Parts: sequence; C-alpha cells; structure tokens
Amino acid sequence: MKGLSGKEWVLLSDIIKPENTLSQRLGILKAQILANRSLGEEALESKLKRLIPPFGIPNIQEAVELIGSYVKKGRRIVIFGDYDVDGITGTAILYDLLKKAGAKVVPLLPSRKRGYGLTRELVIKLSRYADLLITVDNGSTAVEELSHATIPTIVLDHHNISEIMPRALVVNPKLGEGRELKEISSSGLAFYMSALLKKSLDLDLDVRHYLHLASMGTVADVMPMNLVNRIIVSNGIRLLNHVLRGEFQAPGIRLLMERSGIRDEISSRDIAFSLAPRLNAPGRVAKPYVALKLLLEKDEEKAKMLVERIDKLNQQRRQLSQLALEKAMEQAILQKEESVIIVKLEEWAGGVAGIVAGRLANMFTKPTVVISIGKEYSSASVRGTEGMDVHSVLKKLSHLFIKWGGHSTAAGFTIRTEDIPHFENLARLLFSEITSEEGKLYIDMELPLDCVNRELYEVIRDLEPYGEGFPEPLFLSEPLSLKPVGGNGERLLLRANRFNLLSWDDTINKKVYTLTSKRKRIVYQLDRKRPNTLMLVDMEA
Repeated sequence: MKGLSGKEWVLLSDIIKPENTLSQRLGILKAQILANRSLGEEALESKLKRLIPPFGIPNIQEAVELIGSYVKKGRRIVIFGDYDVDGITGTAILYDLLKKAGAKVVPLLPSRKRGYGLTRELVIKLSRYADLLITVDNGSTAVEELSHATIPTIVLDHHNISEIMPRALVVNPKLGEGRELKEISSSGLAFYMSALLKKSLDLDLDVRHYLHLASMGTVADVMPMNLVNRIIVSNGIRLLNHVLRGEFQAPGIRLLMERSGIRDEISSRDIAFSLAPRLNAPGRVAKPYVALKLLLEKDEEKAKMLVERIDKLNQQRRQLSQLALEKAMEQAILQKEESVIIVKLEEWAGGVAGIVAGRLANMFTKPTVVISIGKEYSSASVRGTEGMDVHSVLKKLSHLFIKWGGHSTAAGFTIRTEDIPHFENLARLLFSEITSEEGKLYIDMELPLDCVNRELYEVIRDLEPYGEGFPEPLFLSEPLSLKPVGGNGERLLLRANRFNLLSWDDTINKKVYTLTSKRKRIVYQLDRKRPNTLMLVDMEA
C-alpha cells in the first residue's frame, strides 16, 4: 500500500516478532519497537561506564599530549571551529576546558560568506599569530590549505576523509576500525578529548558537565543513535533538564530553551527542531560567534541579550529560507524528470542553501544541489535521498571543486562559477547511473487511536533518545473520518476522534483537500508536548 507521500508502507510488526521473554519483561509495545530496530534491552542502558573508551580513535592520545605541552608552556592556541551546531558545541567544549586549564586560547569561527573550512590566506595568517592550531569539525580535506601551515596543527573532525591526508595530526574516527566510534560527532570527539585532557593536565573539573553540549552537537548533526551516541545524548539530555530547572548554571541555554517553548522536559526532538535551528541561525545570516557566546555565558543579563539577538536572527533565517525556497521551487519543478535537481540562487541565499536542499530532496525524493552563485566562486549544499550516497558521487567530481566535504547524505563544495555548467552535465550523468532504495515508510505497528493513553506516552519517553537509526515510533491507525479544521501555508490541521492531527509535509497537505469523504487510515507519531495532538506522517491514498 502507498500513502499520499508516494512511499510504500511496510508494517514491521508483520515481519518482525520480538522474543517472548523480551515482551514479558518490557511489554509488547516496547519490545516490538526495539525488535524493529534490531536492538535488545541493553540499548536502554545509558550509564556512562558503558561508553567505549576513546583509545581506538587514531591519534587522539598524541593530540592530547601535544595540546598539554603547549598549555604548560603558555603558548598561544587557536581553535578554529565550524559555523554549525556540531562545530560550535565542539569548539565550546575545548575552549572552556583549555581556559580553565589556564591556556592562552582563542576560539575562531568562520562566516558563511567566507565559506566552510580553512583557506590558504587564513592558515598563513594564523601561522603568524598562533603556536598551535586546532580545527574542530573541519580540516580533514584541507590538504592544500594546511600545506601552508608553519605551526603544528591538530584536526579534530568526523567528516569523510580524502585519499591524501592533510599535513596535520588528524584525529578522525573515520580513520579507525571500530564501527561504533566511527560514527560520532565532532562535539562527541571534543568530549572524549576533554576527558583525556582533564587527566593529562590534572584538572579539577567534571567533564560530564560538557555532555549537554556534546548531545546538542550529536543530535543536530543527525548522527546515528548507536551505543556511544545514545549514551552521550541520554546523559546530555539529563543535564539539559537540570539546566532547564535551574539546577545547573547555564543561563544562556536555559533562556534559549524557555524562548523555544521548552518548559517541563526536553527531548531529542526539541534539540533537533527547536534548539539547533536557533543556534544555527547566527551562522546562516550573520556570524556564528553569538551562538558560541550564548553556550558559554554565565551572566543572566548578558544571556538575555544574546537570546534576544539569536531570536531576531532566527526570524531573519526563516524569512530568508522561505524566500529562497520559493525561488528554488520555480527551478526544481522543471527538473522533476532529471536524475538530480540542481538549483542556482543568488549569493544572498548561501546561508540557507542546506535548508532549501533538504526541503527539495524530501519533496521530490531526488538528490538536490543548491548553488549560491558568486562572481568568481560559488558555494553549494547537497542533500541526498534514502539509500543514496551523495558523497561517493561528489568524490568523482572533486577535481572541479576548490574545496569540499561532508557525509553520505549531506555534503557541500566550493566551485569556480565558470565551472558550474561542466559540473551540471557530469552530475546529471553520474546521478543517473546510481540507484537508491525506492521510497518506503517503515511503520512499527498498528495502534488504534483509542489505545493512545498515558502509558503509551511513558513508553515513548522511556525509549529516548531518538535520532538517525533509532527513529521515533510510527503507528498505523484504524480507518478514520478526517475533517480539515485549519492550517496555513506551512501546516495542515485535521480532526479525528478526540485528536488534532498536525502535518508539516507539503506533499501531503496539498493532496488532502482532493480526497473524498471516505474513511482513511493514517500513519502517525505522538506529540508528547501536546497529548491531544498527533503528528500526521502519511495518509492512505
């Protein structure tokens, strides 16, 4: 069966059966959800003592020794982060720890206008200013740029690596063998490094107090919820709840949560859809340093001003995103039959290109490239679809790029503007040669709306944290009479039984009003903040 989304529905409870002993211990609902994700009861154990030691991460011990020696000698250190949440939180962790160690350390974050990662000019300038350079969430592919460094450099990064390594001490889990440690965020790496530096420098501090930062970076960067990331995020969310209740001093983060409408308890969804967009906003429309200051601010009044600033920048980001999406849609509609959607926008859209690419990839179920055109150089964000590795395709085109990097589902590059037509031709050819898994919607189990009760919400809460590889449960309803009761350009509100059904999916929203009055089954998620509201994921076509 296919829904209005065009995806084929797969009911996992018809295919996967949990062990009887697991069902008896945890209950049928919790056991089914864990079995659907090929996990057992141990996945719910999030104690820090189960965290895999960092010694399997290549070069991490050598990096700690090098940093420690420069701190003890009083030498100048620069931390060069990235402008997204993972880069900012990773930078915040290392900067805060090194400051407490008495280091001469300066954090530096790039602007979108200057582009992702290091440049030759910046490396030369930093080599004159600093004695040690540490990059966070960038640097793995900065081969040419770092060849100009005349000071020792440590690259702390989790992005895919190139065949030629940069001239630096590269601390990247992708270089290692351990599967669980290969897929951790740069902020997760920074947390691991903070634990080793604390011991090396004999610091009197509790590195667990950095877990809230590592958890935000991990969720925002859509890292898979494997053993390591589940433990980091679980404990980070626990600390964020202490922050929310005023039991841990982080006024900037507390005020940002309150401004985001988070009142009683925070979830991984709150991080992904409320906190991360706000922390990303300064880096998209202005400069990301305000977000770094907010994360570290201890003064209540200064924190209030920073939150106000971020809120205004987030409003600008939303307006800019909507304008860019409208212009991009005009081009994307004409490319529905192409193997890849390639959209060209003006330079002002560079900060929101990733957001637009993600929306288009989801709408058209096609890999999407959004290019922000500059006079001499242009920057692009690339987003993939389920089952397609866009990084492997871009790797074949890397000879066209000034610099590039990313993951299998999200990447970016800088290209000479004059080379864009050549890129377009080759990209369409290469994307036409690869196939992706046909769109499927994996539903955990059938659950009539009458079964949605307090116990069910408690089960869903117990299974936190959710994320890539451990998605929030999807349920299939009985046939329902659905009544549209409102909405706007972004969302649709329906009514069924005693529940409001809220949809943010443009594809579904445009089709709902064409349906007859026939009763339809829906795929839905729970909204723990609003028990009388369900999130409409798909509807029977």
